[in-house]
Amino acid sequence: MSAIQERVGRSILATFIAALGPVSFGFCLGYSSSALLDLQSTDALSAVRLSDDQASWFSSLVTIGAIFGSVIGGWAIDKLGRKGTIMFCAVPLVLGWLLISYAKNVAMLYAGRIITGLGCGAVSLTVPVYIAEMSAARIRGTLGSVNNLAITIGLILAYVAGVFCHWRWLALIGAIPPILQIILIFPVPETPRWLLGKNRESDALESLSWLRGPDADIEQECITIKETIDRHDELHLRELLSPEIAKPLAISVGLMALQMLSGVDVVEFNAAGIFATAGFSNGKLAAITVGLVQFVAAGLGCVLMDKAGRRILLWSAALGMCVSLVTLGVYFQIYIPPKDGTSTSDAVSLLNSISHSVPAKDISWLSILCIVIFNLMFSLAWGSVPWLVMAEINPVRVRGFACSLATLTNWSMAFVVTYTYNSLVNTLTMQGTYWVYAGISFLGFLFVYFLLPETKGKTLEEIEAIFSKDKRDYERID
Repeated sequence: MSAIQERVGRSILATFIAALGPVSFGFCLGYSSSALLDLQSTDALSAVRLSDDQASWFSSLVTIGAIFGSVIGGWAIDKLGRKGTIMFCAVPLVLGWLLISYAKNVAMLYAGRIITGLGCGAVSLTVPVYIAEMSAARIRGTLGSVNNLAITIGLILAYVAGVFCHWRWLALIGAIPPILQIILIFPVPETPRWLLGKNRESDALESLSWLRGPDADIEQECITIKETIDRHDELHLRELLSPEIAKPLAISVGLMALQMLSGVDVVEFNAAGIFATAGFSNGKLAAITVGLVQFVAAGLGCVLMDKAGRRILLWSAALGMCVSLVTLGVYFQIYIPPKDGTSTSDAVSLLNSISHSVPAKDISWLSILCIVIFNLMFSLAWGSVPWLVMAEINPVRVRGFACSLATLTNWSMAFVVTYTYNSLVNTLTMQGTYWVYAGISFLGFLFVYFLLPETKGKTLEEIEAIFSKDKRDYERID
């Protein structure tokens, strides 16, 4: 094995070990879909039963926990380190799953979801930063995309295991990835950038040697990183308004908000119902199908990330999401008439006449096609790139705070979209709601096209120089 292959191999190994965190994250998101079928069933014997309202809280409490977890993670990532925080995240994940598995009442289920949410919130910001900071520039995009691929794998594992396992056993399975991660991550080094930020140069050189191999020019890479860190004194609050910090922070927060406001969670929540209309009544099978579509797209994103670049993937996917959501809205307009007494335009009246003339099952293929295209486009770019860009463009001295704020925005918007969905449907109808999400996806296209710089193939120091007033050229370290 050549030196280049060896250092790439070590980076890949570290990435896949770190990616066990996102696997846990994805499993946690997919767990409720499978478990609620058992927890709300009246056929099987169980000590715990959930009403519709309790089931809604059971699904959403993980988001509440993740909001707080993103704040804790932002503090821990700077104090404990990237690797230390990943290990820390495994603790609430294991405890939460055990609490759910041995739950005797609804309160224990709620507590377990909140605790696992804490771990999800922290791990969702820490792993992208860890991967970005330890990867060489030429493979950072590919390895950074593994984060979203791992989330998708976690979702599919939850869906597939849910077909065969009772909800208690399913929770125990959820505890396996974080336990494995705690064991496997011990020999993996901390990121050199965090170590240099703590003035631990010898440890940083050891980390670079482990990651890059003995033949790599690790001393030059170390000097380049140190130059960026040493150019700045301790961060002051007023500096958050400086362009070199405010611009990448605004881009990170904007991408995270647009990611969730595109309505991805709503589309996934309604996928089972749309599949049922098309004749696929098995909700678990529908969820697995959507998960497989996401997996294929996430894998394709890994291949394209360092070839096509971040910008083109994001803006082209945003347009694809917009078109699929507009079409999905038309589907609902055709088969879901507006409420009685509401006024309609001539265009809407024309659509209403169509809705009374075409049987739903004859055009159900259109809704499935829209679901598939939307999930393909989202998982190809918007599922992974915002997390990667968040970890790439923020300066190392504010990376913990910036990633915490961006992740907090992501989870907060996820809660807002879920919480406001029924109100939007009651006010705008189903089709109007999807058209709102389509409009937000188009805003995502404009945001990326006009504001996001390309970061493909650049070192983190070169990316930081894009926004810095004190711009300078750095020797490229591939």
